[in-house]
Amino acid sequence: MTLYQIIPALAIAFSGSMLAQNLTPPDQQKSTQIAWASEAFALNFMADGITTFESSGQSIRFELGTFAPGFDPTTATPDQWVASWIVLQGADYDLVDQQFIQTANLLSNDSPFAVGTQAYIWGYNTKDLNAGAEWLVVASQEWVIPSVDSPLPSTFSISDARPTDALWGSVNQGGYHMRLAPVVAIPEPSTWLLGTCATLFLAFRRKRI
Repeated sequence: MTLYQIIPALAIAFSGSMLAQNLTPPDQQKSTQIAWASEAFALNFMADGITTFESSGQSIRFELGTFAPGFDPTTATPDQWVASWIVLQGADYDLVDQQFIQTANLLSNDSPFAVGTQAYIWGYNTKDLNAGAEWLVVASQEWVIPSVDSPLPSTFSISDARPTDALWGSVNQGGYHMRLAPVVAIPEPSTWLLGTCATLFLAFRRKRI
């Protein structure tokens, strides 16, 4: 190969290398891990407190995530929870090991996963409020989104959660590890008002008759 052939080849190779570097997203150059799980071989109940996850015949799903910035689940209705929920990672409940366990890779601290944001673990059979929904939502004070620069993984475990950490359902009390709670759809104010007015009208009409 002559000098005149080598120079163009080197130029092409250099250009290709620079292009590959430019196409690599900066956020993928650093990340941290979040290990999240429940206790293995634990007793976990559906909402009735009798039926276990294993005997229910239902698929139980768990998700690690957070709510949209500014959203307060303690003052919101269940349908608003569903609309504002943002998932980082999901995992199916293992009927054999009687637990869920997963490790999420956090690649960015962009919103809504900014450093220090409250993280939640949400378990459910369905999020359809009209289909017999049962939920468990837990948020320990120690479960906060870490920096992607953190060299050590974070651990969010239901085993470490206090009973007061459950926003919906219950954990670590009464001899069981997790228990779902029923969820019902809350009627829209206009629907409720129309129903109330109709009831009052019928009652008033009966009195007059």
